[in-house]
Amino acid sequence: MIASLPMYWQTQTAGAWQRFWHGVQVGAAREGITLPPLTPPEDLPADWTEHWLSPDLALSMTCGLPFRTVLKDRVTYIGTLDFGLTAPPGHYYSEIVTRRAEDGGPDRASLTASRLAYNGADSQSGWAAAREFRATASDLVKTGSHAASVAAVAEGAADVATIDAVTWRLLSRWDSAAQRVVSAGRTAPTPALPLIAAKGTDPEPLRTALRYGLAHLYEPDRERLGGLQGLTILREDAYYAIPIPAPPPR
Repeated sequence: MIASLPMYWQTQTAGAWQRFWHGVQVGAAREGITLPPLTPPEDLPADWTEHWLSPDLALSMTCGLPFRTVLKDRVTYIGTLDFGLTAPPGHYYSEIVTRRAEDGGPDRASLTASRLAYNGADSQSGWAAAREFRATASDLVKTGSHAASVAAVAEGAADVATIDAVTWRLLSRWDSAAQRVVSAGRTAPTPALPLIAAKGTDPEPLRTALRYGLAHLYEPDRERLGGLQGLTILREDAYYAIPIPAPPPR
């Protein structure tokens, strides 16, 4: 069995995720389930889809875009962590980041004709949520991560990026590039990152274990993890209803 929580895993959050997972393991044991230790992102296959589709997947967190494309009907939806954002429970949005005007950033009205930095074409928050900017961008700058997209904007290699709201909270605390950009607004809310397990997994014991881990999470760790609050069970068709964006032109 293998488990991971890779999407918000950073050096500064790794310990808190491990402590949360320990609580989930205790909760799972109360349900008669043995969960493996978390595998850090750097120890996962280069193609995370391979990991998410493993028949031995005990639990992981994925992005909403692959969940409704390559993973659709091939994994079990367990639930969605809620981070207390200004959005419906279990939903999130992206912060639209750009440089300050005094640092040469475009005004809000002209952002749609700007250079767009995006982390990857398989990202809901960094690519799909950037619908307002994709079609009219003067250039597309692929960066590989939200942090790299923020850096691209800060350094002038791009003008705008849409950054997962929880990631933005985390980067705003300790990433120097994030101090050099500002939010110019938010995208519309969509269902947040789904927790998944191998196809055929009974979700209820895992949901109980996750709620146990959340109930026993230290308050400082909630804050360190970006405001982790609880577990929401969404309808899967809420994910599937979101349009699938076209990939970037080659």
